[in-house]
Amino acid sequence: MSEKHMPDTSKLELIAPNDRSVDKIAVSAANEFAKEFFPNFATVRAALESAPIGVWFWDSAASTVTWSSNLEALYGMSSGSFDGSYAGFIAAIDRDDRADVEMALQQALRTRSTFRARYRTPCCDGRDECWLEATGTVLAESGAPMGMVGLCYDVTERVRLENELRSRAKQHEALAQLGERALAEPDLERLLNDAVSTVALTLVVDFVKILELLPGDSELLLRAGFGWKTDLVGTILTTTAPNTFARFTLDSSVPVVIADLASEDRFEVASYLTDHRCMSGVNVTIAGRDGRAYGILGVCTTRKRQFSAQDISFLAAVGNLLAGAIQRRQLEQRHELMIRDMRHRSGNLFSQLLALFSQTAKTSKSIADLTSKYQARVLAMANAHRLITEGGWKSIPIMELLYVVLGPYIDRASFEGPNIDLEPDPVFNLNAALHELVANAIKHGSLSRPKGQLDLSWSVNRSQRGMTMTFNWVEKNGPPARRPRRVGFGSRLIDLVIERQLNGEVTRTFSRKGLTVKMQVPLTHERWPAPPAATASQAEGV
Repeated sequence: MSEKHMPDTSKLELIAPNDRSVDKIAVSAANEFAKEFFPNFATVRAALESAPIGVWFWDSAASTVTWSSNLEALYGMSSGSFDGSYAGFIAAIDRDDRADVEMALQQALRTRSTFRARYRTPCCDGRDECWLEATGTVLAESGAPMGMVGLCYDVTERVRLENELRSRAKQHEALAQLGERALAEPDLERLLNDAVSTVALTLVVDFVKILELLPGDSELLLRAGFGWKTDLVGTILTTTAPNTFARFTLDSSVPVVIADLASEDRFEVASYLTDHRCMSGVNVTIAGRDGRAYGILGVCTTRKRQFSAQDISFLAAVGNLLAGAIQRRQLEQRHELMIRDMRHRSGNLFSQLLALFSQTAKTSKSIADLTSKYQARVLAMANAHRLITEGGWKSIPIMELLYVVLGPYIDRASFEGPNIDLEPDPVFNLNAALHELVANAIKHGSLSRPKGQLDLSWSVNRSQRGMTMTFNWVEKNGPPARRPRRVGFGSRLIDLVIERQLNGEVTRTFSRKGLTVKMQVPLTHERWPAPPAATASQAEGV
C-alpha cells in the first residue's frame, strides 16, 4: 500500500492503553482500508464484526499495541486485562513461539514487507491448544516506518485439520513401509524391533511394547519394546490373571485406552509401568484370523495425553499387520514341518507298524486278542495322524484330542484345565500315551466297572525347561490298582513317547482307590516362530 493511502494514525499516540476509545480508533483504521479497497463497505464491516477477527495497530516508536475489544477473547484474556504494551502483547503468545513472532515483526518493519505469523496462545477458552494467525501492513510516514496495522484471527481448527492430514499421511507412509518389510523380512525379531521403533516415532510416544502370549495362555513375554530399560525386553513376564491390564485387554473387543493410569480403577496396573512413570496409553490385541490372540501391542506416555481415534486406528492396523506376519511365518514353518515330518514318518511308518505288531503279539494270548489290540493301536495312530493332517499341521486344542481318545467313554470323564493348543509332535505322542491308559482302564481299571470314573486335569506352569504341561490321570470307583510284576508294552510305550520323544516325565501311583498317572510334558512356543533365547525371570501383571 502506498503512503498516500495510509490512514492518519497520529492520534494513536495520544490514546491511553486502557481507554475504550482505542477500539474505535483501531476499527476506524480498518474502516479506512475497507473503504479504499471494497466498494460495498457496509458488508465488509458487518463481516469483520461478526467473524472471530480482530484489528490491531502497533506503534513501534511508542512500543504500544492497540487492540479491538474482541482480541482479548481470542487470546483467552479477560476483558480489560490487556495493558496495551508491546511487552504485554508478546507475553500473550506461547513462550515457544515468541521469538519467531518478534523476528517476523522486525523483518517486516525493516523490509516494509507483509507481516504474517502463526502462533499459539497460553490458553484459549479452556482448550488445550489455541492457534492464532496475524497479518499486517507496515505504516510509513515520510519514508520512515512508524508501525504496523493488521488483522488477527483464530485458526485453531485449520491447524488441527492440517496437523491431522499430515499425521494421517505420516501414518499411512509408516504402515506402507512396515508392510513392505513384513513381506520381505524373514527374521521376525527384526520385524518386531522395526515395528516398535516405527510406532514410537509415528505416534511420538515414550514407550512401545509387544507382548507374546505364551503357551498355556497364563503369561505374556515382553518380546520387543521401545523406551524400556534394556534388561526388561525378552525377560519380563506379565500374568493374564483376572483383574490385570493384560486380561482386560485380551477380553476386550476394542482397543483399551487409558487416560490416566494413576486413577485407573478397571484393572490393576503393573509396577513396571509405574516405575517408568507411565501416565497414559493404549493397548490393542494382536489377534489372528483363527480367532486366537497372539499377544498385545501397546504404547505409553509419561505425560497425560488424549489419543485420537486416528492414533488408535493406526495402532490397531499395526497390530493386524503383526498378526498377519506371525501367521505367514507359522505357515512357512508348518510347511517345513510337514515336509520334514512326512519324510520322517513315511520312512519309519512301516518299521513302527512292524514293531508295534511284534510287541503286541508277545503280550497277546490269542489271535483274536492280538487282532483286537493291534487294530486299536493302529487306529489310535491313524486318529492322531488325522488330527494333525486335517488341521493343516498346526496346533490342536487339547479337548479335541481328549474327545477323540476317550470316544464312547467321554460321559464318564471329568475335565479341568485350560483348552491349550498342542503342536503336532505332542499331539501324536500324547495320543499314543492316552490310548494306552484308556485301554488299560477298560481292561483292568475304573472303566471296567459300571460306576468307574476318570478325573482328568491339567495345568501349565513355568519350570526349568520352560512352559510345562502337567497332566493328571486319576481313576475312581474302580478296582484297586496293583503294581504289576513286570512292565507291559503299554507302559513301556507311554514311557517312550513321553520321556524319550517329548523329554517329559511319567509318575505312576498304585493305590486301593485306583491308578493315578502324572505326565509332565514341555511345551514349545507354537504361536510365535523363533522365540528369544533369553529366559524370562520376572512375573507381574500388566
